[in-house]
Amino acid sequence: MRKPMALAAVLLLMPGWALAQTGAENVLPARSQLYFRWDGANAHRKEFESTAFGKAMKGDTGKFLVELWSYAKDNIEQLLDQKDPQAAGIFKEVTKTLHTVVQSGVVVGFELDKVNPPRANLVMVFPGTAADNKGALLALIQQAAEATGAEIKKETIGRRAVQRAEIPIPNSPVNLYVGWWKEANDSVLLLGTDDPIEYVRGVDAKKTGLAKNPYFQKVQGFKEFPTGSRGFLDLQGLAGAFEDLSPEAAKLVGALGVKGIKSITFVSGYEGAGFRDVFEVDMPGPRTGLLSLTSSKKLSLKDLPPLPSDATSFSAASMDVGKGYDVILGLVESGVRIFAPEQADNVVPGIKAVEQVLGVNFRDDLFGTFGDMTVSYSSPAEGPLSLGTTTLFKVKDGPKLVRSIETLIKNIPNNPGFEVVLKKKTYRDVEMMDVYFKANEFSNRLGSFAVYKDWFIFAQYPQGIKGFVLRSQGELPTWKATPELTKMLDQFPAKEFTAVQVSDPRATIQTVLSFTPVVIDLLNKLTPFVPNLRPFDIDLIPHAQEATRGLMPSVTITTDDGKRLRSDTRSSIGLP
Repeated sequence: MRKPMALAAVLLLMPGWALAQTGAENVLPARSQLYFRWDGANAHRKEFESTAFGKAMKGDTGKFLVELWSYAKDNIEQLLDQKDPQAAGIFKEVTKTLHTVVQSGVVVGFELDKVNPPRANLVMVFPGTAADNKGALLALIQQAAEATGAEIKKETIGRRAVQRAEIPIPNSPVNLYVGWWKEANDSVLLLGTDDPIEYVRGVDAKKTGLAKNPYFQKVQGFKEFPTGSRGFLDLQGLAGAFEDLSPEAAKLVGALGVKGIKSITFVSGYEGAGFRDVFEVDMPGPRTGLLSLTSSKKLSLKDLPPLPSDATSFSAASMDVGKGYDVILGLVESGVRIFAPEQADNVVPGIKAVEQVLGVNFRDDLFGTFGDMTVSYSSPAEGPLSLGTTTLFKVKDGPKLVRSIETLIKNIPNNPGFEVVLKKKTYRDVEMMDVYFKANEFSNRLGSFAVYKDWFIFAQYPQGIKGFVLRSQGELPTWKATPELTKMLDQFPAKEFTAVQVSDPRATIQTVLSFTPVVIDLLNKLTPFVPNLRPFDIDLIPHAQEATRGLMPSVTITTDDGKRLRSDTRSSIGLP
């Protein structure tokens, strides 16, 4: 999760006002399994403006984004006003309220007590939005509730005027409640199965609140850097609620492996000229299901295969792909036992029958040939805007994997108008294969693959494979960490890791901005044919290099000590 959203960055430059922060967490369900808080733009304006992205937003880039937002908003309002003046009015109120929420933030808590019959509550608190009796957000919520036609009831609890609407759920023993009220200076919205009146009484009785929650205490007490958002996910608590649904549901939870995850916590904030995120997964128990695919094998940049010299992003991770067959089989069996129990005993025999037809053993001939490392990268020379992404898997037995794929595709039964075609070609002594799906006259490329230097290479187009071969043979330059990136990597204490991800936003931003004047100029030529649509001023579009000045790559380092997985990210753009 990241700090201000792109819209928040635009609205950050608009006029705002400081809104008081209150103990919003006191209103959240005491046993919330999901918690999220974003402090809003006002709370960390100084920190944001100190970042490279914040400084860019003060220049031409900020002016452009603000005008682009205003242009889109004004034209939508005009269009709605022509079609439905009432809808136009609602849209204006929504955008105003959205601005207030962006400035003040939001706090969310969700508690799932049980699944059958369902008992769950989602509580959202919007700090400061009810200050000075403005109450625009509460009025908007009431307007939306009235539009549904539901009966709205009002009751006074203490000094609160609590409003609620009850919505029947078809074929369910419980109903859904929507409740809203002012809590000090905050606006509160509740959606759940509990009557909001009783819930508010529970607030007064101090039955709500996260003060004693250890996960909340952990993220609240985080001090490594100033944080703008934080949260947690109590997976064991959620899993327990689903396990009570039925023995079959408990088996599905076990097959997923989520019981091995105690909790997930994250914090997001500011560090120097950039942003910082820390994401931790507490996994003290045995790793089963999907968790068994994780590997604690350590990697370093020296273990990377030859990447393109112009790579704009890449990721590498330890992963035990060979266990994928047993994980998938477990999930399928558990899912069938829930949704089609009469077919559960046919899953394994059915797979064996398919294997016999296709002539491959999925576990041994496919999954068993893979190693324990995967790499993915994007390069402008192999495709613009990540369209040329190439994915690599370390293999233990490449020839066996290729033979198995060939056998599988060859033995796919022919159907009228349906065909999977495999085309072979040789490039620099490397056998490449293109896979096509044909349906009648329609033909669609599924991708290209090859095995070379103990790597299974998959790309949408053959150029990605050719590039890897040429770099491996020393005929093309390969990626090397720049001094800028090396300096960033030095900030991380771990020099070996289980995963690394590097993404440079500058190339993508510059490519998009270089096309923007051309695209907008073409759109402006259409404005005479659209009533009341004014052209957009091309002069407001910033120079691509000015927009990216001061930005830096985003780097994520993931470590795994066998009990806890920690991802640490440093970046220059605060996007979700």
